[in-house]
Amino acid sequence: MKAQIKHATIPMSLAVLCLDCNSISDANRECPACSSRALMNLSAVLDRPAEHAQPRRLAVAA
Repeated sequence: MKAQIKHATIPMSLAVLCLDCNSISDANRECPACSSRALMNLSAVLDRPAEHAQPRRLAVAA
């Protein structure tokens, strides 16, 4: 019998990072892990428009 694994997902628009314990959750006032109120919305940092998400060209040494 295979073990069933539940995968939890958090939409980017709701995901917050606790700056005190580095936990990611969908809390809106305080971290469920440590009760800190130092939360940062991840969509402000990670959900960038497509024009900023294009890969950069890397210099190749000759």
